[in-house]
Amino acid sequence: MNNRDLDYFVAAAQIMNLGLASQNLNITQPALSKSISRLEKELGVKLFKRAGRGLELTEAGRLLYQRGLSLQSAYNETTTVIKELSRGTGGIVRMGISGSATQFLLPEMCKVLQSEVPNVKLEIQIGMNDVLYHQLERHALDIVIGPLINYERALVQLPVTADRVVVAASRSHPLAGKPASLHDLSRYGWILPAKTVSMRQWLDRVFYENNCPVPDVKIEISSLAAVPGLIAKSGLLSFLSENSLKEEEFASRLIRIDNDQLIMERRVGITYLEDAFLTPATQKVVEVTQILGQKMGITPRRHNDPQ
Repeated sequence: MNNRDLDYFVAAAQIMNLGLASQNLNITQPALSKSISRLEKELGVKLFKRAGRGLELTEAGRLLYQRGLSLQSAYNETTTVIKELSRGTGGIVRMGISGSATQFLLPEMCKVLQSEVPNVKLEIQIGMNDVLYHQLERHALDIVIGPLINYERALVQLPVTADRVVVAASRSHPLAGKPASLHDLSRYGWILPAKTVSMRQWLDRVFYENNCPVPDVKIEISSLAAVPGLIAKSGLLSFLSENSLKEEEFASRLIRIDNDQLIMERRVGITYLEDAFLTPATQKVVEVTQILGQKMGITPRRHNDPQ
């Protein structure tokens, strides 16, 4: 299969208009039509069909379009990696990181990297584990730094530090400064991440298994660590990293609500796909993060089942 023909087909499938696609590709429309016909003849199937005045992909066309995007992504990723190899420890590292890790881990990590390898560029995406792991699986991220969770793909997971997630609220909340039962906590509204996030699933399960109503979520948000002011002003309960609560931005506004049943122990570390190739720049980020973990008292190790 000719790579150029495939690229032309993908461009046409994205726009579904041969005239506009040919303009974007800077070729004539007959040249684009000839390229697609050549591809159809080679594969023995039709890739487009007429739909009114426009075009529509056939079933074979939809499959080729999806695979074509994957091939283009793999080619671009491979080209980038090979170019970065020539830069030694320089290059770009695409890193996903949980909101809590941005508070207590990311600043020190960036400080060390800027000192030791200033030619490394970090492209950072902050988010919850469900989103970050999906991006990792699609090869849109090189590594993820955050809570270690079970996942269906074969992963390498390196613990860096320990963390506990606890109930938190504004310092003026009615439950502040006193022990609270699950029934007490179920009477108030909450601000939490989506149900696809492991932390939220754990919390709901504790309430359910103790015959209490699950948290009444008034606000669902993608990053709790980014909104201490919202938690404080809303008067809602939340479930936050204890490491984050120690930071001044949180400690000045929020307080932990005591409930021994709602203390979620977890490990925070580095995750990447088992079959991934790590560039020297990415390896350096991993090394620096592991060293920080050693200073925090946990020796990093390879682990495929964090639970």
